[in-house]
Amino acid sequence: MLAPKLKEMFKVAGELPVAPQILSELTELLLDIRAETAEVCALLRQDGALASAMLRIANSPFYGSGGLGSVEEAVARVGFREVHRLVGQAVTGLLADRALPFYRVEPETLREHMVATALIAEFLADRTSFNPRHAYTAGLLRPIGMMVLDRLARTTISSTQIFHVERDRDYTTWENRVIGIRNEAVTAVLMTEWRFSSDVIEAVRGHRGTEAAPLARIESAVLHLALYVVEELGLGLPGEIARWEVTAGTLELAGLTDDDLKEALHYGRRHQAGSLSAYKAS
Repeated sequence: MLAPKLKEMFKVAGELPVAPQILSELTELLLDIRAETAEVCALLRQDGALASAMLRIANSPFYGSGGLGSVEEAVARVGFREVHRLVGQAVTGLLADRALPFYRVEPETLREHMVATALIAEFLADRTSFNPRHAYTAGLLRPIGMMVLDRLARTTISSTQIFHVERDRDYTTWENRVIGIRNEAVTAVLMTEWRFSSDVIEAVRGHRGTEAAPLARIESAVLHLALYVVEELGLGLPGEIARWEVTAGTLELAGLTDDDLKEALHYGRRHQAGSLSAYKAS
């Protein structure tokens, strides 16, 4: 069993792009009604790779006719509300740049899943007390733990131990058997270290829900239901198929209805050819 130590996880996480931390800071900055364009642009320019990826996406057909040459021009074109999504798409392109062989996930599948989960979580959260920007961030960055554990597995365990649905019912079963820690726990630890909002951390930490640890927070319930909708869109991950359930208790905890989920599904389908593919410019 892999059973990685915190030191090992932080070392691998340190090799990831710093873009997630910048997205976290951007999320909080945009929640401040006093935030100014200059502050937002200064933050985005802290990481050259993120700024470049953001500009490429901002110049894609989805956002306009191109011709943008600076972060300032991009922010001015899309506005504060949309810049959060724009940066999220750029972060996705930087993070999900390679396959996760031990989880049997290809880069494009992972990117589509991340963006879809972020958009649907944001849509559902807008009808609850969970801040929509925090929901977007939680949905987008949920797989960071998978990225870290996959990298650790490549140098620690045999390739014969990769996830197989025929052998392990889902990722949780596989992680418990082979690694000894669940990916959402890793994500929560890293988000805590990176000083993400507690709402984002708790949404990720408890969103899976088990018999031993049932869903207990609005944030976790919203993310859980968002993943159900994402699976209905055909954008779920191989080890999570049929993992997300809609129960009366989960809906009540989230403050949502079946109609809300149906509307989220329609919303996702409308955006599959637009927002869900804009990341490809990165």
